[in-house]
Amino acid sequence: MARKLITFLGTSKYDICNYELNGVKANPTEYIQEAIIDLYNKRNTNINEIHVLLTKEARENNWDGANKLYEKLLKYPNVKIHAHDISSRQDIDIIWQLFDTIISIMEKEDQIVFDITHSFRYQPMLALLSIHFARITKDVQVDGIYYGVYNSKVEVKDFPIIDLTSFVDLQDWITNVYAFIKTGRVESLSEWIQNREKAISQEERRSTIDLKYVRQLAKNWQELASALQTNRSMDLSKTAEIAKESIEAVKNVMLRPAFTPLNELLLNVESEIEPIADEDPIYSGIAAIEWCFKHGLYQQSYTMADELMITAICLKHNMQINNKDDRKWATNILNRAIKESQKINGSHGEVEDEDRRIVDDLQNYPDLLKILHTMKDNRNDINHAGWRNNPLSSKVLEEHFISMFETYKTQLLNYYGKR
Repeated sequence: MARKLITFLGTSKYDICNYELNGVKANPTEYIQEAIIDLYNKRNTNINEIHVLLTKEARENNWDGANKLYEKLLKYPNVKIHAHDISSRQDIDIIWQLFDTIISIMEKEDQIVFDITHSFRYQPMLALLSIHFARITKDVQVDGIYYGVYNSKVEVKDFPIIDLTSFVDLQDWITNVYAFIKTGRVESLSEWIQNREKAISQEERRSTIDLKYVRQLAKNWQELASALQTNRSMDLSKTAEIAKESIEAVKNVMLRPAFTPLNELLLNVESEIEPIADEDPIYSGIAAIEWCFKHGLYQQSYTMADELMITAICLKHNMQINNKDDRKWATNILNRAIKESQKINGSHGEVEDEDRRIVDDLQNYPDLLKILHTMKDNRNDINHAGWRNNPLSSKVLEEHFISMFETYKTQLLNYYGKR
C-alpha cells in the first residue's frame, strides 16, 4: 500500500507559477506535479511514488534535460519516480492501452492522487473511469483528484488548484443508485450515505439538519428492504409508510451538493414505495409482490402471493389475519377449493355447511385457483431447493410467475371485492 501521484505531462513550455490549494501556497514552480508534492509535504503527508504518463513529445520537451521535471523531482529523495511512455495517437486501441497502463500502476489498497491538469481530450474521462474501476477491483482509496488552472497569457501567475475529488462521490451515487433501482438491494447505498454523513460531520464538527434527515432515510430504506427480502408481510405497510415519511422530510430540506442526487432518486423510489404503504393489506401485499419480482426476488414473490390469498379469505370472512388458527382454517378452505377445481384425486372429506359456502364461492374463480395451484407447487419446489421429482429450472420458475401475475392480481381483487 502506497500513496501514489499519477499525472499526465504536457508538451508546452510552462512559466513559473504560484499554485495554491485550500489556502496553502506551493513553492514557485513551472510544474504542477512538483507543486502537488510540495503541498503534500507542507501538510506532513508523504507521496511515496510519482507515475508520470508522457508521450514522446512530452519526454523531449519537459522530462529529459536540465531543469526539466525529472531533474526537479530528484530533490525529493523519498519519492520513487516512474515514467510511463504513452502514445499520442487517438484511436480505440490506444485508449485501452492507456487504461491498462493506469490500472497496472494502482495496486491493492493504494492511496491515489491523480493530477489531470495536462490530460488531453478523452484522458480526464479515462482517468476517472480507471480510478472507479480500481476502487472496485483493488479497493484503492482516492486521496485527491486535482486540476491546476494555468493561463500563459496573464502576467501574474497565481493559480488555484481545483479539487475534483467530489467526482468520486458522483460515481458512487451512480453505482449505488443503479444497484438499488435494478436489484432492490439498498445495503451499499445505505452504507455509503451513512459514511458520507460521518465524513461531513467530522469535517464540519457539527450536525446539520439535512444530515439528520438523510441518515434517517438511509435507516428506514434499509428496514423496508429487509422486510421485503425476508417476507415480513405484517410489517410492510407500516415500514413503507415510515420510509415514505422520510422521503418527504428529505424533500423539504435544503440538501448540500453532496446529497443533491438524492432528489432524482426519490422521484423513482417514492412511486414504488407509496402503494406498499397502503393501509389495506391486500393492496399493500400486491404492491410488495410487484416490487419483489421486478427486482428478481422470486422466492419472496411466490411466498407472498400464496399467503396473500389466505389473508384475503380471512378478511372477507371477518377472521384475524395474524391468528394462527384462523389462517390454518383459511388454508384448509383454499386447499379444498383447489383440489375440487383441479379434480385432484384423493379423499376430500366432509365440509361443514358454512365452509361449503366459502369453498363454492372460491369455485367462481377457476383461473385464480389454477394459478394458486401452480404457485403453491412452484413455491414448494423453491423452498425445497429443487430436491424433488422433476424440479423446474430457475428460468421456468421466473417465467411462470411473470406470466401468471396479472391474472392473479385481477382475480384476487375481484374475489376480495373491496374498494
